[in-house]
Amino acid sequence: MTAVSSLSARVEQLADAMVADWEGGTTHPAEQYLNRCPELWQHPDAALELLAEELTLRDERGWPVAAGELEARFPQWQPQVQALLECQQILGPRLSPPQFPQSGETLGGFLLQSELGRGAHGRVYLASQSTLADRPVVLKVSPIAGDEHLSLARLQHTNIVPLYSAEDFPAKRLRALCLPYFGGLTLAEIQSDLQDSAEPLAGRDLLNALPSSPDQHGPTWSYLQEASLTDAVCWIGASLADALQYAHDRGILHLDLKPSNVLIAADGVPMLLDFHLAHPPLAAGSPAPTWLGGTRAYMAPEHCAAVEAVRSSGTIQTPVGPAADVYSLGVMLRDFLRATRCPVSHGLSDVLDRCTAPTLANRYAHAADLAADLRRHLSDLPLKGVTNRSLIESWGKWRRRRPYALPLAFTLAALLVGAGGVVISSVRLSDRAAHALADGRGYLSQHRNAEAAEALRGAEAMIEGLPFQAKVRSEIREARHAADRAVVGENLHAFVEKLRFLAVVDDLLPEQLRKIDRECRTLWDQREKLIAEFGRENPDLLELGILATAVRVRAASPDQNAAAVAESRSALDEMERLFGATPVLDLERARYAGEPNMPPRTAKQPTARTSWDHVWAGRSHLAAGRTDLAVREFDAAVQLDPQLLWANYYHGVALLRADRPADAMAAFTACVALAPQAAWCRFNRALAYGKLDRSDAALADLDAAISLDVSMWSAHWERAAVNLKLQRPKEALADLGRATAAGAPPADTHYRTAVVNVALNDRAAAAAQLRECLRLDSGHAAANQLLQQLGGK
Repeated sequence: MTAVSSLSARVEQLADAMVADWEGGTTHPAEQYLNRCPELWQHPDAALELLAEELTLRDERGWPVAAGELEARFPQWQPQVQALLECQQILGPRLSPPQFPQSGETLGGFLLQSELGRGAHGRVYLASQSTLADRPVVLKVSPIAGDEHLSLARLQHTNIVPLYSAEDFPAKRLRALCLPYFGGLTLAEIQSDLQDSAEPLAGRDLLNALPSSPDQHGPTWSYLQEASLTDAVCWIGASLADALQYAHDRGILHLDLKPSNVLIAADGVPMLLDFHLAHPPLAAGSPAPTWLGGTRAYMAPEHCAAVEAVRSSGTIQTPVGPAADVYSLGVMLRDFLRATRCPVSHGLSDVLDRCTAPTLANRYAHAADLAADLRRHLSDLPLKGVTNRSLIESWGKWRRRRPYALPLAFTLAALLVGAGGVVISSVRLSDRAAHALADGRGYLSQHRNAEAAEALRGAEAMIEGLPFQAKVRSEIREARHAADRAVVGENLHAFVEKLRFLAVVDDLLPEQLRKIDRECRTLWDQREKLIAEFGRENPDLLELGILATAVRVRAASPDQNAAAVAESRSALDEMERLFGATPVLDLERARYAGEPNMPPRTAKQPTARTSWDHVWAGRSHLAAGRTDLAVREFDAAVQLDPQLLWANYYHGVALLRADRPADAMAAFTACVALAPQAAWCRFNRALAYGKLDRSDAALADLDAAISLDVSMWSAHWERAAVNLKLQRPKEALADLGRATAAGAPPADTHYRTAVVNVALNDRAAAAAQLRECLRLDSGHAAANQLLQQLGGK
């Protein structure tokens, strides 16, 4: 199970625990459950599912949410929390909660014998139907919502639990679905029972886990009794794939396939449960539906993307069809095999890999194709959906299909004994290299570029020198080159993103600027190679050149400034030769020439400028001190592309410098929504809040910024200033101590500490801090002035 799958499964467990606690009268908030799995605090999308569960439970009880309560509890996730609240409002007026019955009560014509289980929004009971000789049935009771009963009514298949009847109880706001009682357990319960076994497991162990067995054993029971557990899982998978294909042929996707939604009946027959999230296929380009669900640990990438499109009211980018259910089935089968430590052959591993391929083109398009390959695997036949890459496994299958050919095999083995060891060794290395190639391609498709490059370099080492492997060697080399290129592009973009942020940071230390300048020069020296690799149209390359020239001038000492300016102007001329004439290059030249209103030299100004054109121009104006012109350019950039992070960020910086903190706060709020994990978005919004005298909001954002980047010493400084403003000098001193630990400039930190000591009426400590500041920076004007006021020398 992947890390993401593990987190999603953990969230689901915690949500079930929350529901059980609340139903039992213990109403803990979401934070208490998050603290049981601390890593969830680093994954807001997963963690907020628990908050949504809490809101649902409160809604059912008619407990209101006070204004600002959730933002105060989760200041680091304010945009996501606000979106969550807005979604609740969109859902309409609150209704009285559904009134679930208790065991022993009667609901309609059903006497509820015992509760079999419960989830976040429903309960399942073992019941007897009095109108039909008290036959045992399963009653699934949930709020009146959804079309599960309509989906189930259309499905009559051996491996799908059928629907007997459906009945609504409007007074209780409940719907009851009557299903046959087959006994047995869910696959999740069986997996839980078997995964702790220290002994090798077989198909009979799966049957032994069931609470009861039928009086007469049918063919399913007999097969599973003799099968290995691996073969039993393959057979279950094929049966479920048949059921999925049946549903898909009728235009129904399950979309919530997981072990708890698979029943292994008392006679061993696997059956699909719970079609409450079923939905027709979604075409690419179509508007997102109003609602779409699923369990993230088992959701295909296109299913996850569709859920995000629902949240943003966007459009479906990648079609969601039968392959989404195939993906879920593949994840479920692989998890069961891993949990029970079943041996998995190369062929079966390839089948499961194809089920869970990130891209649709590499996945089984139809459940029937998967069912066919699983049955071919069970019958020792060559697989059709994947290559039969293991010679040893193919030989074993052939031998099992033709047992009387074994004497011939021994004869051939005797003749080839001298070469056998070499061949087997080569085959093993070839298999390992093919596995590494598949892993590398998978990582590459998921944009895990560094992992892809590492896997593919390992594959190259394995395949080196092996005979008859030219084609595979070429494929590995080609994939490794693509991975290396992606890593370089990723690193280039990350470095340019850092420069974009630093371009408007005024308090960088000289040694920081010199270090960044060295990094810029090293990268810019490779410009010809980068252009050959990524093309002249790559925007990061021009941006690297422009930002590198700005850093070069900022890093220069006063006696080196003229040379740095001349060097930067020469670099701008070279950029024009490399990338063509653009208005931003003219503006940069004008800035270094000291010409504040120099018109562009380009022959013809574009009639429709892009948002990036405005960003570049605005940033140039901002660096030259032309704040009003900068604000105008960033206004235009945001109007053209409201989702462009850097347009909003620079807009906020310019508005702050123009003393328009309310507008700056709005711009930085957009940044926080676009990049919730970026500490500098929170920090700059805190600056705007501070100018608006909204100290509590500023502190909340500073806390969030520090939690995201504890080394941001400027955030510690600002937090100290806000605490001092709130007359909390002791807290301010603690903040300044943390700023020192984070690497803040020592002279300025000593000065700020002295200011806090003055507020504490500790003049001696203040004077000592000021003297230390002046020892480090004798020209510190503010420290000299304050020391004179204190009567010091």
